[in-house]
Amino acid sequence: HEEDAERVAKAAPFLALTVQSNGLNWGFNLLTKWPRADYFVCDEAELRLAASSSDGDLQVLLKTTFARLGAKLGMVTQGHRGCLAYDGKDFVQCPAMADKVVDRMGAGDAFLGATAGLAWAGAPAAVVALVGNVAAAVKVRTVGNEPIKRSEVERWLKSLLA
Repeated sequence: HEEDAERVAKAAPFLALTVQSNGLNWGFNLLTKWPRADYFVCDEAELRLAASSSDGDLQVLLKTTFARLGAKLGMVTQGHRGCLAYDGKDFVQCPAMADKVVDRMGAGDAFLGATAGLAWAGAPAAVVALVGNVAAAVKVRTVGNEPIKRSEVERWLKSLLA
């Protein structure tokens, strides 16, 4: 409810959020119900719902939503196309890292969980996007919504540096 969003937004020193639209709440759980967010993650369909635009330019929609929420960092996940990040100055497109997709359930949660602390700490958008995409890649390799292990994300990131 919007009253709850107002209360939480006022109390939170740093508000990281994700909204999820599915068959049960399609169009009712929008980013725009929140008065602010320091960091947000949503998929492309969720951004388009919030912006009421089925075919608008994704960068324009992200920039507009970013400004509306007063965000410091915004991310739009795009499945096999990776994600698009915006930090108020620059857009960063980060490729998907998944090499095997078994179940997409929980990928967005893994993305947010792995990156909220980085966003809070002020990490560059490219770093946040990369870590988020790696966390999502680790998640989609398994069936069900089981938590990912930090060690798996670290191992994958180290392999990219090798």
